[in-house]
Amino acid sequence: MSKIGIGFLYGTVALVCLLAAERQAVATAPFSKEFVKVYVDPVKEATEDHKQAFYLAAKAKTGKCWICHVNMTPLGEKKLKKKVRNNYGKALSEFLDKENFSSKRRKAEPEKVSAEIRDAFKKAGAMKSDPQNPDSPTFDELITSGKLPGNNVPNPEDLKKAIAERDSKK
Repeated sequence: MSKIGIGFLYGTVALVCLLAAERQAVATAPFSKEFVKVYVDPVKEATEDHKQAFYLAAKAKTGKCWICHVNMTPLGEKKLKKKVRNNYGKALSEFLDKENFSSKRRKAEPEKVSAEIRDAFKKAGAMKSDPQNPDSPTFDELITSGKLPGNNVPNPEDLKKAIAERDSKK
């Protein structure tokens, strides 16, 4: 194969990888950005310990994605990316369909998209963090107390689906 052919092949593979990565990350980026605007930025300058603890946890490398998802690698599962949600991510998914937040729509209707996401935060925030326990705090109560809302426990349906998808590619 000529150098031009090899270069074209590598370029095509790189483009496909970039597009796949873009598609993976784009759907949840507006949710994450809106979460920061609603919950994280307002406590940036707070002096109360619990608010600073929340701010630092949410801004930490381990906090950003894991607000809604579970890092499965430490739990012994690899190559599942961010396909497994925790209890907060699952609660938000009741009100948000990532397919409804394409980049085209976000550019055309930024205020409407932001309002829909904030409405979902409000609805999920009012939900109990453990529906089986009536005494459990709501997600908003967890956030207000300085804790990240997710419990780092994999949603069983998400986990089963993600493992099946991963294993089908082997």
